[in-house]
Amino acid sequence: MKTILAFREEEYAWVHETFPCVHPLLLPLCNKPFIEFLIDFAILAGSSGVRILCDGGLDALEQYCEDGSRWGIDLSYASIHPDDSIHTMLGKNRKFCGEERVMIVSGFNFIRYDKRLDYKNLATSRPTGEWAACPGGRITLTGVPAKTALDWTLAELSLMPLDSMASFYRASMEALETGATRYVLPGYGDEPGCAFGRNVVISKSVEIRKPVSIGNNVQLLANTIIGPSAIIGSNVIIDRQSSVESSIVFDNTYIGEHLKVDGRIASGNRLNDPKSGASIAMEDPHLLSGIKKKWDIRSLPRKIVHAVAALGLIAVFFIPFIILWPLLKLGGHWKSTRADFLSERTDATLPLGKVEVDSSSAQAAIAIALSLDRYLWLFRVLTGQLALIGSSPLLAEKTRPDLLLGALTYRPGVFSYAEAEDWPATGGDATIVERFHLAHSNPLSDISLVIKAFINRLQEKSAI
Repeated sequence: MKTILAFREEEYAWVHETFPCVHPLLLPLCNKPFIEFLIDFAILAGSSGVRILCDGGLDALEQYCEDGSRWGIDLSYASIHPDDSIHTMLGKNRKFCGEERVMIVSGFNFIRYDKRLDYKNLATSRPTGEWAACPGGRITLTGVPAKTALDWTLAELSLMPLDSMASFYRASMEALETGATRYVLPGYGDEPGCAFGRNVVISKSVEIRKPVSIGNNVQLLANTIIGPSAIIGSNVIIDRQSSVESSIVFDNTYIGEHLKVDGRIASGNRLNDPKSGASIAMEDPHLLSGIKKKWDIRSLPRKIVHAVAALGLIAVFFIPFIILWPLLKLGGHWKSTRADFLSERTDATLPLGKVEVDSSSAQAAIAIALSLDRYLWLFRVLTGQLALIGSSPLLAEKTRPDLLLGALTYRPGVFSYAEAEDWPATGGDATIVERFHLAHSNPLSDISLVIKAFINRLQEKSAI
């Protein structure tokens, strides 16, 4: 058995408009990308290979799904013309199909199936032709069926077209309500109706009301109420005394203090009403945004404290830098490259010299342990171009985090908040740590975090 999944851009154009930061085929339903539900069903139907056809871009999808090895199948990709019929698609992909029976799933639809049922025998024995259909597409079988006599009503299925924000919301809530009974859903839990991902931090006063699905790297702060019927994505912070009920919170979203999110879809700084289709961009920092921007007068105390502390560090490490830098430079152990990084200002970039020190010599090891590779960055703190501690500087060609995610602010620093925490400072872990501290830090706590970051780097480099 082989499966073809065929999509046309016009079928999911609304996703590009409503959720522009996610590829439509990776749209999360109950914290699981849409395409994975279809792959799971193809596997239940006995498919050994799946080919995804689309008349639009598939780069993001290929990067996520790769060759299908994580599911134990062969996954491939190809293009189609918007007007291609099923017969044309089969002809263009005849080498993939071979002589096997083929299941064609066409349209941007959610398949209602039950993982406990025997779709494999059903798919091989049903007559050629339409298996299920809805206004948005259909499931079709080709090839000669097996002669096994089965009761087809024992494992029937249906399709729900995902043609709007409202239908996406309904499908998500339906998947949440049925939970792991019908589908393979992410997360772990000791009781039905509760699924939690990795690195979920829940304060003692948090109230969880089933059913809920919570992703990875999530912080639920004091006196928050989650549920019933709440889907919380990954890299999310729900701040103090807020509640999320009958709602979906997308990945990388910050929900501010004292908020009630009911019957909504929160994505970055946008709050969407699935019933009316209305979408509002929130500018209030207490709703769906982080700390104040650079030129806000209330950031002045932080800048002064950071500058004074940076001046102290410049004085303390001046002698070690003056001694070690020429030695390492002449010995070829100190290599500096210049690149443009994202600035805190949205209309500018920040040119910085990035230093790499070869730790093969004793002098180099000392320089690394003392963080002298970032010594020159301290002068940028005096000019206000860098914070003493903040976000890890991002290269200018990367998408700006606060533009991409809305709620996520960005403040490049000499040291990062993630370096101050004793866990792997990579990927989503680093993102959630930095976002949390950007939202809640103050000038004095920043100084203590700088000390922690410096000590952590000292211990890390000393262990090399």
